Amino acid sequence: MIWIYGPILALLALTFSLLIRAAAKRIVAVRKKQLNYKIVQNLDYREMPQDILLAGRSYDNQFQQPVLFIILLGFLSFHSIETLIWMIAAWSYVALRFWHAFEHISARNLKRRTYAFGLSALLLMAMWLTFLLTQLL
Repeated sequence: MIWIYGPILALLALTFSLLIRAAAKRIVAVRKKQLNYKIVQNLDYREMPQDILLAGRSYDNQFQQPVLFIILLGFLSFHSIETLIWMIAAWSYVALRFWHAFEHISARNLKRRTYAFGLSALLLMAMWLTFLLTQLL
């Protein structure tokens, strides 16, 4: 069941890199007096520059869908489910999350970001449905 660690570690790397990016952007902006410390302290999103706001929101997004994904992988591990299809699905989900984060903070293409989000959500729902059906039947 070692394969499960790869997708989880990849998502952890993404999450921590987004955390560092968001924090660094805020610290630099406050030090350069481009952003008031109180705005950051109070999370006043109306006053926050878009690139800093998007970095923070991209980080926050990693505590939504990916948490459900990691729980699913935990169930797969617990039930010793290890097939090529599950590996492909897991790595596809991770790739979609990386694509979503890239579109969120770098490319800023809303259409492609929506596709990445939608595809990852559909894949995750299909994975959960498949897992639940196989366990119930």
